[in-house]
Amino acid sequence: MNVPSSYLPRVWAGSQFSANLLPSRIRPLAAHVKLTENCQARCISCDYWKSRWKDGIDTKRGVDLVNEIGDFGIASLRFTGGEPLIRKDFFEILKKSRTSGFRRIIVQTNGLLLKKFSAEINASPITNVNVSIDGMRETNDRIRGIRGYFDLALEGIRALRNKRVAFSVTLNGISARELGELAQVAEELGADLEFNVLSRNLFFLQNADIALLWPDRANVDAIETFVRDILKRPAYEIDYLRKYYRNEPLEEPPCVLGYLQVFVLSNGDVLTGCYPLPPVGNVLKNTLREVLESEAYSRQAAAMVRRECPGCTCGIESSLAMKNAFSSAFFHVGRLTSRSGKAA
Repeated sequence: MNVPSSYLPRVWAGSQFSANLLPSRIRPLAAHVKLTENCQARCISCDYWKSRWKDGIDTKRGVDLVNEIGDFGIASLRFTGGEPLIRKDFFEILKKSRTSGFRRIIVQTNGLLLKKFSAEINASPITNVNVSIDGMRETNDRIRGIRGYFDLALEGIRALRNKRVAFSVTLNGISARELGELAQVAEELGADLEFNVLSRNLFFLQNADIALLWPDRANVDAIETFVRDILKRPAYEIDYLRKYYRNEPLEEPPCVLGYLQVFVLSNGDVLTGCYPLPPVGNVLKNTLREVLESEAYSRQAAAMVRRECPGCTCGIESSLAMKNAFSSAFFHVGRLTSRSGKAA
């Protein structure tokens, strides 16, 4: 099932002018799947490692879920977590699934197991490997809570073949002044750079030390320079980030993430591309199609456009692109589905 050519224009018109113009049927462009929420890193920017999570999606349901995502016409599949590579059946699920229809299969990883599983990754249908790296060696290892993290992640990246690699950088005050140097490391490795934005309203950040990570004014300036001069992001994104990190009043754009991305948690819960809001279904009880075509999903996606939510920074670049449609390439599908939507 292909996404109708009118889908994104209707999301734009419905979010900017009248809810009556929103698509009547939800057709996400990307699916984010958490086969596990467990993680072996000990990041100060995240709470996942502080709990032992039970994986509710077994191997068979994982295979069926990947097939359902593809059959629904979703072209971009991202495995995130937790740490997806600690699922012992991760590559089995990939091998048994019908993956040829996906334009991108992305693994969001801390990189600690990249070297160990590089052969399996290289032989798999994975197209993109996004590695969470926030700064240079000592700073990154402090943020991520594992001595040797930086070096091990880079060793793993060097072992990859024919995969598009990106550093996923959470913009923060501790590493803000190292971002230019980190960009040079990424360039030497042939890796892209993408960023995430700190958020106070995500369940996996409830006990994280956000105050420690929050940048002061000088570090906000360093972040702005990085985003403007190195990442070459549009002016409206830079303006948003500056005001956001300075805690200045912001006019939040209508959130369109419910129409662009679907999240599936390791317990089977389905989210409308939004972590703070409650699940709208569960793939252990229903098929993904049944959830996506449910009234609950449609109702919550429309409520997100109206900003009836606690607020977060997930997918903020997509919502900003919609708001600034005439100065952005928001109709380019790749742009709207390239980021992780994960805050750390």
